[in-house]
Amino acid sequence: MYEELIGWSVKLNSGTSNAEDAQQFLNWRAQNPAHEAAWQQLYAAEQNMSLLTNDSKQIAADTLMLLSEERNTRNKRHHTLKRHTLKLVGLATFSIIGTAALFNQFVNQFAPWQQQESYATNVGERNRVVLKDGTRLMLNTNTKVAVEFSLLKREITLHSGEIYIETSKDSDSITGRRSFWVKTKQAELEAIGTRFSVNQQASGTKLYVAQGIVAMHVGKYAPVRAYANETYAMDDTVNAPIKITAYNHLSLDPISWIDDALVVKQMRLNEFVAELSRYQKLRLICEPNAANLMVSGVFQLNGPDPVEHALKAIARTLPIRITKQGDATVISKK
Repeated sequence: MYEELIGWSVKLNSGTSNAEDAQQFLNWRAQNPAHEAAWQQLYAAEQNMSLLTNDSKQIAADTLMLLSEERNTRNKRHHTLKRHTLKLVGLATFSIIGTAALFNQFVNQFAPWQQQESYATNVGERNRVVLKDGTRLMLNTNTKVAVEFSLLKREITLHSGEIYIETSKDSDSITGRRSFWVKTKQAELEAIGTRFSVNQQASGTKLYVAQGIVAMHVGKYAPVRAYANETYAMDDTVNAPIKITAYNHLSLDPISWIDDALVVKQMRLNEFVAELSRYQKLRLICEPNAANLMVSGVFQLNGPDPVEHALKAIARTLPIRITKQGDATVISKK
């Protein structure tokens, strides 16, 4: 619908339309109340544009024309992308001037590529979401994100928790494949055609790249690229990202949770208990005398009481005692 409206606007303002075109446009508006509502929004924006200078008007007109052309030549997008980008830069420039911002707002408001949503999961819950560009997003336990897609950029803000992302080719965008970013408290992560997970906890941000490349932008440091099968940590000290290897405790499969399991290999018990505690509201406490015991195994998350089930499983192989103390479960060495 929005591409049709842009096409009509370009045609009717081209100076070559006739009475038949005008009647066809009236018929189009009458076909659907949504058509009429969209037209009224565009009409209001065009009235505000009348306050602009002639140069600014021309930039806006050129931009609409290019949007229309792009609709008809999607298979030639790579040839027109440079021209389109230059026009959009011009649009951004004139939008600073007075009410021209309303026109830019209209372009974003009625664009099918736009998305502004928030998603969240409770403790112990996981959720899969397909975003409007086709990107697949999965939220782990106790996670909160905000999604904002605009004309030139796709961005996810991870407020807390953990997400797994499979970015799409963004084939419906009229400006070519838009950049894709994930923002956390410690970093801005730029995905370059990839599958990856981001974990935002109190201690910092952890990134794992399953496929492709992610550029990490941290503070004033030059961007650092993470490649497939690499894990990086970023903390509040705003230091450069730290690569995590098998030699410094890469003991948990970073994306096994998307298959409803925790896969661990020679993981310290206190670290395993900390990971388990994310999946239930009741507190888990690992006593210091049991902290250095090592855990290995596959622990399912999709059954009833997965935390209790995991604790019972490790109690069969480790010399530990599990007791209840008030509202907490305490793990100690026998």
